[in-house]
Amino acid sequence: MPAFPRILHIATGGTIAMAKGPDGSMAPFQSATDLVAAVPEVQEIADVHMETLPEIDSSNIFPEYWLQIARVIANRYHEFDGFVITHGTDTMAYTASALAFMLQELDKPVVLTGSQIALGVIGSDGRRNMVNAFRVATSDCAEVVIVFGSSIIRGVRARKISAFAMEAFESINENAIGEIGISMRISRRALRRTGRRLLFTPTLEPAVALISAYPGLDPALVEHVVHTHKGVVILGFGTGNIPSEGPRGLREVVRGATAAGVPVIVGTQCVLGSTNMGLYRVGKEVLEAGAIPSVDMTPEATLVKLMWVLGQTRELERVSSMMLKSYVGEIAPCYEIMER
Repeated sequence: MPAFPRILHIATGGTIAMAKGPDGSMAPFQSATDLVAAVPEVQEIADVHMETLPEIDSSNIFPEYWLQIARVIANRYHEFDGFVITHGTDTMAYTASALAFMLQELDKPVVLTGSQIALGVIGSDGRRNMVNAFRVATSDCAEVVIVFGSSIIRGVRARKISAFAMEAFESINENAIGEIGISMRISRRALRRTGRRLLFTPTLEPAVALISAYPGLDPALVEHVVHTHKGVVILGFGTGNIPSEGPRGLREVVRGATAAGVPVIVGTQCVLGSTNMGLYRVGKEVLEAGAIPSVDMTPEATLVKLMWVLGQTRELERVSSMMLKSYVGEIAPCYEIMER
């Protein structure tokens, strides 16, 4: 009888790791073993091993924790055929992006999943998501992905778009790379196991800020953020437009940040689409002041990518070049060329 694929389950907490106690209150499982035991189907498709990290609400997950997860995978990479990470949904997209940038040239799947409703509660999506995550972890896919509901989503393209629906995550600016229904279908666009050697780059500069522009935003606030951080992401309006003129214009703030060696990345608050900062004067003026467009990256991927890039270099020309290069599918090829 052939052996099942060896899968390492990394438990980090989240709703999926909670169950109803005798008094009816919700409490975490005592161990990752208990979580897997609550979904026995996974042991029919995989030889499951466990690694438990400190279980915390995903709202309390910081870049240091991303590094901890990445190091577990890198250190035990050759022991297993795939990895499943159970994680809270609120910041799962950030973690997926961080792992994708730090763990490149993967030759096996790294799958994140969670649930909207805890296991053991009527209507829970936890069992389905957990089983499907292990199915993908034993597949030929070789990327960091989020498996949730019926979707298999590239990690750097995922966003949580609903606090209510079971299909809580969506693939932004590209179709999901797979779907799970009666059977599992993985797109030809997904990377496969082909013998690549892991490229592990555990470098993150956590002093990066994310700001959304809004009518009346005080430039002094942005200046303060620039002075206290190594990099800044500003989500502008539409195609990447931010106020550029008058007493509340940000053009000179961007120019000053650039002169001080602090990169300013400008994205869009729109869920879909790309920056096109040369389209309107307000965007063009900020671009000429030194802003770097985020192209069609999600805010989560943009923030984490800037942390990863600044962990390797502070030289602005190289920062710009790296931010505009697609490493793990975070930028569509057509946009990558256009924004250069």
